[in-house]
Amino acid sequence: MKQLILKGKKEVKNLLVDSLHQTIQELGVSKSSKKADKLVEKSANKLAAQVAKQLKKQSKQVAKMKKKTARKKEEKELVTA
Repeated sequence: MKQLILKGKKEVKNLLVDSLHQTIQELGVSKSSKKADKLVEKSANKLAAQVAKQLKKQSKQVAKMKKKTARKKEEKELVTA
């Protein structure tokens, strides 16, 4: 599976909705009912919120680590100079 770069809750939600609808169609259901569509939307919303929160947390950690390594590199250059 190819790796996607997702930045926000809307992108995650749209991806989840699409994949859930594809899965329903692969099961042999020609057209899903309105109730099923509402459940897909609701569950995708909840999952997207959770995933977006995790993505935000990870991006903060990566930024923090980059900042920390840059600071150490600068300190090392100052000491050696």
